[in-house]
Amino acid sequence: MAKSNPHFPKLRREYIFPIIEKKLFEMREKYPEAAIINVGIGDVSLPLAPSIAKAINLATIEMTDPSSLKGYGPSEGYPFLRKAIAENNYKDLSITWDEIFISDGINSDIANISELFHPRSVVAIPNPSYPVYLDANILAGRKVVLMPCLEATGCLPTVPEEKVDVIYLCSPSNPTGVAMTKVELTAFVEYARANQSVIIYDNAYSAFITSPDVPTSIYEIPHAKEVAIEFCSFSKSAGFTGLRCGFTVIPKEIQVFHGKKARPLWDLWSKRQSIKSNGVSYPIQRGALSIYSKEGKEETVFQVKSYLASAKAFYEGLRKLGYTCYGGMNAPYVWWKVPSPYTSWEFFDLLLNKCQLIAIPGSGFGEYGEGFIRLSAFTKLEHVHIALERIQKLDLHGKKI
Repeated sequence: MAKSNPHFPKLRREYIFPIIEKKLFEMREKYPEAAIINVGIGDVSLPLAPSIAKAINLATIEMTDPSSLKGYGPSEGYPFLRKAIAENNYKDLSITWDEIFISDGINSDIANISELFHPRSVVAIPNPSYPVYLDANILAGRKVVLMPCLEATGCLPTVPEEKVDVIYLCSPSNPTGVAMTKVELTAFVEYARANQSVIIYDNAYSAFITSPDVPTSIYEIPHAKEVAIEFCSFSKSAGFTGLRCGFTVIPKEIQVFHGKKARPLWDLWSKRQSIKSNGVSYPIQRGALSIYSKEGKEETVFQVKSYLASAKAFYEGLRKLGYTCYGGMNAPYVWWKVPSPYTSWEFFDLLLNKCQLIAIPGSGFGEYGEGFIRLSAFTKLEHVHIALERIQKLDLHGKKI
């Protein structure tokens, strides 16, 4: 009889979304007229930009013509999109277009990249963090070192005290919404160079960065090309969550030991993709290309600014009510400290039952997320104001906006 992966039982993290769905169902059964506002899910709420829809439609029609039919595309992505990304996202950062690999999104790539590293690699992961970092490495049987993101460290990780082989970072952070400055990120790059480590850098929210001291790419840090892989997505920056398109940057300078010899990580990823990927569809890649047009930039920047306005309103509104929170700028998330004596789940239940709000308990992102709630700003500004009015009525602090 075939045997299962022995590491599956080690996945002890609670699966929060089925629990939330069950609680939501019960709420709607009990109060069918309740106007529930979902500020938990990190999905976009604004319609797809017209220029993107137009480009996808035109590319689909193009495929009806025998002379322009597209079948399987290159596993690493079409050159037209890879070159556009290099010219727009990495101008003056010396990233070449062939170091950019198109994929169906960050979630897949961050899970798949672990295949390139030795099973005995020691991996450092922020906690709280996006669940796939930890789960992918647990399934691979690797030793994991947690980097607690505590209030004392500004809800950011600090460099590991021990030697590790791989470091996962996300800036701006999901779930805390806090971004790393150039100084803070430089410390990790210097650590990685000194310890011959590789940084897995989740850069999904770079479009939301507005602070001048926060880099929009890890490659703004000197020597980062020697140690860092960058993962980027069109999901949040361009409303692509249902279309699925992103990209991974692997500079050819990054070396890993392959047996007793050093080998470029680029070679391994290129081979892995050619074996396991048939590429992203042609119409979707044409849609992604349209983001870099004049109209596409205007439409997607407008969307990002709308979400940032919602995040700012949440952050400022909660602070005026006397709550402690983080994030709210440079990212579409607010990390709300749960008032005593509630746990994350208890406060989730209070918000659902008393305010008809869906949030995400911080414990779902890791043990150090306990005591917090994540709020998503992927909602309309008027919904934020309604949510704040409902929260105000809780009157846990006796303060008014």
